Amino acid sequence: MATEPKRRMSDKEKAVYEKAKNLAASQDLAERRRLAEDHLTPPEILFFLAEDDDHGIREAVAANTATPRHADQFLAQDESEDVRSIVARKVAAIAPNLSSERRDSIRKLTVEVLETLAQDQVDRVRAVLADAVKDLPDAPPELVSRVIEVLARDTALSVSGPILEHSPLLADELLVEIIQNEPVAGALSAISRRQTVSERVSDAVISAKDDAAIADLLGNDSAQIREETLDELIEAAPDRPVLHRPLVTRPKLLGRHAISLAKFVGYALVAELSKRADLGAETSAHLAAEIEKRLAENPALAEGDGIVTGRERARQMYENGTLTEEAVRDAVSEGKRPFVLAAFEHITGLSEDAVHSLASSINPKAVIALVWKAGYSMEFAVQLQVRLANIPPEKALQPTEEGGFPLSDDQLSWQIELVSEETEEAEEDA
Repeated sequence: MATEPKRRMSDKEKAVYEKAKNLAASQDLAERRRLAEDHLTPPEILFFLAEDDDHGIREAVAANTATPRHADQFLAQDESEDVRSIVARKVAAIAPNLSSERRDSIRKLTVEVLETLAQDQVDRVRAVLADAVKDLPDAPPELVSRVIEVLARDTALSVSGPILEHSPLLADELLVEIIQNEPVAGALSAISRRQTVSERVSDAVISAKDDAAIADLLGNDSAQIREETLDELIEAAPDRPVLHRPLVTRPKLLGRHAISLAKFVGYALVAELSKRADLGAETSAHLAAEIEKRLAENPALAEGDGIVTGRERARQMYENGTLTEEAVRDAVSEGKRPFVLAAFEHITGLSEDAVHSLASSINPKAVIALVWKAGYSMEFAVQLQVRLANIPPEKALQPTEEGGFPLSDDQLSWQIELVSEETEEAEEDA
């Protein structure tokens, strides 16, 4: 079958083309930029400008939606990461309509451009692409397997995190595979926060024993967790205080779960359990009895945990030698901030201002330095970063393979000295 002959340009079109061609080759940077930004610029001229020596011109071509896909493919390998990032945003915006693209060549080229960007050497470029495609509701199979799944497996959390948390295109099989292959720190928490988490994926997250991720999973109302799995998790939770509050506040908790939790969580959490309206009369009576028992053993619990009471209790425990890491960990889990801060003052010998500065810092290094100074474990330092300092789990520093602190003693000591000097200077200025 004979192909349709290429349409000949009219004299007017030829004149416009020649003018654009001359402008593209001119030394006038402003003229070339206007040409690169114009949607009416002929495709051949835009391809020519994609090789311009000025990166600003190439950025304009990359942002131009009229730029032919072959030029986008060329720009996806540009030396400038800004240019590559712009191409990533633009081409990703086209992806939702890719399934309806009838031209196989354009569809193939678009996937190839995105695949090239998904394998870019610079984290920032891949992160831009991940952010642009994370919410795609639909995509051709080749785009999912060659781009979305590649980004989901990325070793940089800034890239894989948005995809793992938001993309509806990831199958449970892939999520379980990623979980089982020990992904980058924070990836499990991203999966745990997904809008929908199946029982199979929940089981995999819990089996990985990443407490920060499990806490996120428990706090995700849409995460499906089997009753048997929850039973096993509660059974293993007494020595994992970071899970106590998430378990207590888990929606649709069964009575037997509440009774089991009441055996080991702190008084404040038992009181919180007793206020739930979904546990039934028998369970509520059991919790009320547990509260009475604890009050009989320690009447001071009835006084609450205000700043004065918390500080006084920390002093008393320090003096009688019961201010252990376990006691402070439980207080962190129960949200007793005044007591925790006062406890660190006694244990470390640091001033109130220094402890507050370290514990409230958005700098993970400063928070773990406080725990190190107290002689507590790095495992506790992870809990303190997330639960007291409100540092996102993916940004929290993790223990070394041996379970130790990821910074040297000198580095940790320097964090303490830095804050101590700052607080002393502030006191002098006051």
